[in-house]
Amino acid sequence: MRRAARGGASATCTFHEWAKPPGMSVYAFGPFILDTAGRRLTRDGQRMAVPGKAWQILLMLADAGGRLVSHDTFRARLWPNIVVEDRTLTVHMSTLRKALGDGSASLIETVSREGYRLAAPVRVLPAAGPQAEGAPPVATSKTLAVRPFSTPELAEADSYLGVGIADAVTTALSGVPGVTISPVDAVEDLAGARSLGVEHLLEGSVQRSAERLRVEVRLIEVASGRTEWSERFEQAPMDPSALQDAIAARVATSLPQSPSLVDEDVHSYRPRAAEAYFLQLEARAHLKPFTRLPLIKALTLFEQALVLDPDYAMAHAGLASTYLLMASTAMLRPLQVDEAMPMARRHAQRAIALDEGLAEAWAALGRVKMEYDWDWDGAEADLAHAVALNASSVEALGTYGQFLSAMGRHDEAIDAMEQAQRLDPRSVETLQHLAIVYWMAGQADRALAAVGDSLKVLPASTRAHYGRMMILDQLGRRDEAMAERLTTLRGLAVAEGMAEHVEALARTKGWREAMIVWIGLLERTNRWEGAAQQWVAVGEPGRALDALEHCVRARTTYLCFTAQNPCFRSLHGDPRFEQILRTLKLDGRAKGES
Repeated sequence: MRRAARGGASATCTFHEWAKPPGMSVYAFGPFILDTAGRRLTRDGQRMAVPGKAWQILLMLADAGGRLVSHDTFRARLWPNIVVEDRTLTVHMSTLRKALGDGSASLIETVSREGYRLAAPVRVLPAAGPQAEGAPPVATSKTLAVRPFSTPELAEADSYLGVGIADAVTTALSGVPGVTISPVDAVEDLAGARSLGVEHLLEGSVQRSAERLRVEVRLIEVASGRTEWSERFEQAPMDPSALQDAIAARVATSLPQSPSLVDEDVHSYRPRAAEAYFLQLEARAHLKPFTRLPLIKALTLFEQALVLDPDYAMAHAGLASTYLLMASTAMLRPLQVDEAMPMARRHAQRAIALDEGLAEAWAALGRVKMEYDWDWDGAEADLAHAVALNASSVEALGTYGQFLSAMGRHDEAIDAMEQAQRLDPRSVETLQHLAIVYWMAGQADRALAAVGDSLKVLPASTRAHYGRMMILDQLGRRDEAMAERLTTLRGLAVAEGMAEHVEALARTKGWREAMIVWIGLLERTNRWEGAAQQWVAVGEPGRALDALEHCVRARTTYLCFTAQNPCFRSLHGDPRFEQILRTLKLDGRAKGES
């Protein structure tokens, strides 16, 4: 039975009322102030992060002033000329509710089979510069960095506990409102914390015996270097999750944003077997190097954890992340994509079924939809939801930023990626993805600078030299690109002696001959996206399209950028290229349409 809107037909806001964009108004409803011009939402003075489509939904609800906004109106406004599943709107609405915070679920009323409306009265406030008149001052988020805990007395086999427990505490704290947490490894010491600009630094040490698991922790005020508190936490090894939660709760009560957070309840899932907890911690430590052998070890450890507890959501989410990496062309695909991606989807969905608040699982599911399904609306819904669940997740922010870049929403993409980079300025992967986002936005100089920053962290990064080569070739700076190409070749295990050969060809037979040999290596090693870009550089659009068509058949990792890639600008309008865009469901999105 359909529920009638309050006040009859006039209480429904239809699509025709959205013929022009919402006005630049300031709205007050419940504890919230929504400043549309400043793109700012505050709750009791605390600024709230609201991603992408969820922000647009909130604007529509506020503009409606309490009237019903129908499902059809949302779809027509948010996804014009695109057919989307009903679930897509539902997930974005869930993202919005999560972003608004605890106690706000009833603020947005669901009218069964009809639509949504704000349940609180909506007032229009006068705009007054950057901050609305009458609005409370905007509070700033508390910032915290966590160093890997030291393990001087542990056996080498247990050394993973230092980064593992620190990482687990960070995850437990990620749901605390008003706290922004930089990931483990973002800082090395107090000086690094000051450079990062965080207010507090958490560090500690781990000891383990047959009877006890002991962690000594201290919270440091970064500006003064003063230790605010230092405590010892002990727990029987049979309940390691309780120890992780005790540390997280102590930190949460030390960084209150409001009285309601003083008693913040941090409670993680207790695996059926304590060994499952330790196995998934060790597995995550093996994911960090981003290399093949540790990746395969991580897969085995996650699977062992799930044998002990098939309902362990964190292990399912970690396994989904592992399968995504195994399907990546950047890792030369240790597992075939048609095997790895369905497994990643299966474990992400299982993790969500067990714990719908797990941001890692939503981010993994969004990546499957982006990289394998080419389901752009589904990917956006899941990735935006992941960011709303954990705005401190560098992985979620980075993947969402890449999605936005692929859709041509460059300003939003840069914002997301720069936020990820601010959280972890030492992450080589984040810096390299930031370079891609800058490059897709036509900001090649900033892209080269970001690659340069990644090389300061990891000078031997072959991926960084490869990326810089691509940008320089696209800019027509052949000599500089060739130097980067030779450096790349010297770093590839499959290219022994090739650098000298390519260098000699360039000197004796010319640049084009050297490029043909180089591109042949890319194709033999299944780097087809790179081959396509390099064929464009040598003026062979037909062979570039051959390579791109191969990429489509193989579902290579970075196909999402095809419409935005500066290397392929000359291919736009070619019937074969336009067919590729249609196959990828990117037709109509090449200029950022969404």
